[in-house]
Amino acid sequence: MSRKLLIIVAGVTVLTGASGAAAIFVGRDVLLGPSTETVSGAACTTVTTVRLDRDGQQWLRKYVRSDAKDGEVRIKTALRVAGAVSNAEEADLYQVIMLDAAGPVYRADMRGRAIGAEVLFARDPSAIPGMSAPFVARYTDGKPAGNGEFYGERKELSLDEIKTIVTAMTEREDCIDPNAVAEADKSGGHGEAKTEEGGHEAPADGHASADKADEGSHEVASSGH
Repeated sequence: MSRKLLIIVAGVTVLTGASGAAAIFVGRDVLLGPSTETVSGAACTTVTTVRLDRDGQQWLRKYVRSDAKDGEVRIKTALRVAGAVSNAEEADLYQVIMLDAAGPVYRADMRGRAIGAEVLFARDPSAIPGMSAPFVARYTDGKPAGNGEFYGERKELSLDEIKTIVTAMTEREDCIDPNAVAEADKSGGHGEAKTEEGGHEAPADGHASADKADEGSHEVASSGH
């Protein structure tokens, strides 16, 4: 342990009466700053990407999984992925659905309490009925249950909160796509992520927004919480 860290630890212990372990944790965080996960979200894996055609508009919905147990980390992950996808692919509306690693396997079940975080992004929200701002970001607080479902308090971020999170990010990576990695390993080249087409799949979540979207409505931003 460096002399500087020892001094900080000693000072915190004297002033707060904290245990040695707690003091070391505080001292290390002060010196090194917050972890990458706390700032930019956690690692994640792509489940599938679906493109929907809505009266000439392209809506892109991406399902991803993560082991993140903290709600704030999940929403930061979803915001990071939404940014990465919007920079890589053209669409009028982007939607990122965050599931737990122990969550459902079938897309029809990837709704309601299976969703730990969700982000909607549109460069021109005025062109998307139901959206009044470029971003909608919401998540369920707390850890998931053993089956990957979320039962905590549901929260929605303000635009200022979203801006603060996105501006502070130090990492901008998309989720790992296992299909693309497998294709790259098989061909020795660069795999291409598989994107599904269609608009007749089961709703993505329990929000009124996604339910209506799959039924043909343009209402995407209203919350069903």
